[in-house]
Amino acid sequence: MVLLFATTSVMNAQDNAGGRQRQRMNPTEMYTRMADRLAKQMKLDDDKANSFKVLYLDYQTARQNAANPKGENAENERIDMSKLTDAQATELVQKRFQTQEAQLAVDKEYYPKFLEILTPVQAVQIYIQRGGNRGEGMQGGNRGGFGGGRQGGFGGNRGGNGDNNF
Repeated sequence: MVLLFATTSVMNAQDNAGGRQRQRMNPTEMYTRMADRLAKQMKLDDDKANSFKVLYLDYQTARQNAANPKGENAENERIDMSKLTDAQATELVQKRFQTQEAQLAVDKEYYPKFLEILTPVQAVQIYIQRGGNRGEGMQGGNRGGFGGGRQGGFGGNRGGNGDNNF
């Protein structure tokens, strides 16, 4: 019995450690899952759900493009704060502000489009998320901090799209 328990424990540890590592979803998969979850949460009928999902994917892609206009993958950038100069720090903050402004412009552009499909009460669920979800909305659960939103911000945890260079 002890041998069976020990063997099972070792196998589970291997599965969790390296055997079955979680693969990271690409943005389209992630946004599709979020759209499915939101459509279900909003109790949309099939026609509205399909229209919403298409628009939501387009919206998230536009936000991603606003955050990384040249397709840069800032997520892999790690900044050693102890080696930053004042000029570099100022530049990073200014870039962050530009990213937030670009994403806010996308949010404002898409809000009326969402209202063509959704009620205001339903649409608010796209922009303001509750709890500790991934933070794809403006408030972003535990990803708030200065700047809030999906990407975290100063004091937020990790950015959702990888545009958070801090």
